[in-house]
Amino acid sequence: MPRIIITYLMVVILVTLGFFGIGRLASAKELRDPMQPPPFALQKFREARWASSTAKTEAKAEKPAHKPLQLTSILYAKDRKIAIINDQMLAVGDRIRGAELVKLTRATARLVHKGKVINLSLDNHLTAIKRKAVESDL
Repeated sequence: MPRIIITYLMVVILVTLGFFGIGRLASAKELRDPMQPPPFALQKFREARWASSTAKTEAKAEKPAHKPLQLTSILYAKDRKIAIINDQMLAVGDRIRGAELVKLTRATARLVHKGKVINLSLDNHLTAIKRKAVESDL
């Protein structure tokens, strides 16, 4: 009989300790996502987001001026030809602001917009910089 009482008491003690342990684990203050930024960074993010959303609504009232189409780079391979125009990746047949990319070479891109042909070429200042670097090594 005393063995049953001791076993019963041990079970009660373990269950009680278990409830206290679970209660501690369940508290929201102690559990925090380790990848979550600190509160001050979240506050700055919210303020910046709020400021940008109010700026967007003010900007929508005015008609935004489109920046001209600019060819940044060309990825040219046998099986894939892609032009990067105004930070968008375009293949032949794709459109940007109503203009369709119809031809792509290693240095130029040709677009057609409402019957008008737009020829874009890569900036040659990068080639000039490479040339200067090679000449300076000689």
